[in-house]
Amino acid sequence: MNKQKLRFISIGFLLSAVLLAGFQLFYPEALPGSTFNGEATADSTDYQEKYESTLAELELQKQLNEATTSSAPAEGAAVASSAPAETADIAESSAVPAANTPVTFVITSGQPTSVVIDNLVSAGLITDRAVFEQYLNDRNLVTKINIGEYQLSQDMGYEVIADMITLE
Repeated sequence: MNKQKLRFISIGFLLSAVLLAGFQLFYPEALPGSTFNGEATADSTDYQEKYESTLAELELQKQLNEATTSSAPAEGAAVASSAPAETADIAESSAVPAANTPVTFVITSGQPTSVVIDNLVSAGLITDRAVFEQYLNDRNLVTKINIGEYQLSQDMGYEVIADMITLE
């Protein structure tokens, strides 16, 4: 190759690099797989949902294994497991407890906040999932939920339940 051909090739590479950089700068959403603006893509949301459902299934299996080896709950207190709603009927009765009946609510290690909130709804302790989740988000309590057993009842309200299950 002579000098003239090398110059044209290098100018071509330079021009294509400038065009690609300009395109990426002015049209970042047009590139496949680009997360330039910092928003989550549909794929990442889908993976998060799959992860949470898989994690919930594992926790349910763990709780069912523990339930078969542990003793029966104390008399007069209903038991609400923090297991997914579709399988909670296996571990507990489907009847919603009365407003003043204490419910033992269990939160296990590694459970996502969304699963805990869903199980509070299925246990009849809260009525509106979105309002409770917004309450936790507004007060930065989403990451402060503790594992353990809690004596809760329907007449407590969102604030009292949130105070009991969080660090603060």
